[in-house]
Amino acid sequence: KPSSAKKAPSDKPPEYNQGQVQEINKKVDSKIHRVEENILQWIDEETKTLKDTLEKDIVSIRTEVDTKNIEMNSKVQTSIADLKEEVNEKVAIIDNKLMDNIFDTTTDYIPNDTQEKSPGSVKAIMDLKNKLHQNCNTLRFLCSEPLSVQFSMWNKNEIAVPRGDDPRIICFNWINCNSGGAIDDDGVSDMHTVVIPIAGPYLLSLGCQLMGHSGGIQLKRNKREKLMDGGRSDIVDLNEDDVLEVYAEGGTKFKEVNLMGCLLRPRVFITPGTTM
Repeated sequence: KPSSAKKAPSDKPPEYNQGQVQEINKKVDSKIHRVEENILQWIDEETKTLKDTLEKDIVSIRTEVDTKNIEMNSKVQTSIADLKEEVNEKVAIIDNKLMDNIFDTTTDYIPNDTQEKSPGSVKAIMDLKNKLHQNCNTLRFLCSEPLSVQFSMWNKNEIAVPRGDDPRIICFNWINCNSGGAIDDDGVSDMHTVVIPIAGPYLLSLGCQLMGHSGGIQLKRNKREKLMDGGRSDIVDLNEDDVLEVYAEGGTKFKEVNLMGCLLRPRVFITPGTTM
């Protein structure tokens, strides 16, 4: 009896009607949408975590800097008071010695033009004069010049400059600076200028969060010279009474704008042994 031939398997893929194809496409689109939502949610959570951590770090650093400035100023004021007291005591001792010599009747008075001075006494007098002069200059510097210049200004509000408008000066409503520094802060008014009190190299930083792809912010000196764009830090040599202002170009939308600066070293010191 002849064996029946086996039916060869077909290599042709199964066919789907239009309804089945649409159903499969819907399932694929749904899975892709869920994956996208999960990715966006993860990005939002990571961004929020990073932002919170960064803000905490900035607050911690500012608090630490303020604390150290207070401690440093306290130590300096104590040192100045001690130095003043020491100089006053030495001056009083010298005055008493001079008065004793003037009214000393045990020795004959010799006119200045005929009195011969020994080399040792001349050197001692000059050394004493130079030392007093040096101490007076040191006191004058410590009492007349701020020991440091630091300022930090913020405006966390959202700001928009209409497209086509002229550059606009940015005001700051959160100020932090040392006493006698570059900003005359009354604690109430918004500030928009920084007046440099001491000439020298400054570390400057200008930042903001841009909310568009056009425009930008700039730091200018004396309303003319551009020092830097937003998002930059640099060391800039500034003169006394230079005025710093931040400008936003037309079409710029931003928030969290901030300007920070600190004096690295004064350009001119009062050299001991000289006068101002």
